[in-house]
Amino acid sequence: MKWTIHELIKKQSTNNKFKAIIDFSEDIKNTDILAITDVEVQGDYEVFDSTEFVFYIDIKCTLTLECAITLKEVPYEIDIQVEEVFSIDEDEESNTIEGITIDLLPIIWSNIILEMPMRVVSENAYDNFELENTEFDDDEIDNAFSNLKNYKK
Repeated sequence: MKWTIHELIKKQSTNNKFKAIIDFSEDIKNTDILAITDVEVQGDYEVFDSTEFVFYIDIKCTLTLECAITLKEVPYEIDIQVEEVFSIDEDEESNTIEGITIDLLPIIWSNIILEMPMRVVSENAYDNFELENTEFDDDEIDNAFSNLKNYKK
């Protein structure tokens, strides 16, 4: 999903829509994602003054994450709409275009990572979950400071 600036300007009035299926399965290494389906990306763009490009992107995929309690696989659906602005001029509110190309792959991947939850819990995770409280008597507690109570001045 990489275009040159001139290509985008040329297509803006005739075909400003895009659609693709992207495989990010190699990018999930060193993340908490166990698996990812092919990412469906579609959208369109607008060009302003041949210097600013605004992309409206729909991203859909399913992440397979690990349950925080049972460690079983849990599917997590992602369906997000993103608006990204690219500009030739440096600006804090937009992505600066370096060179003559605009690449949406890093933007799409970073938005998927941002939407990923910190932890997931499967629907039936608490079915076999029992919380046991262990109570200790004062005599059973053996810590490093317990002998200090015998030393009084």
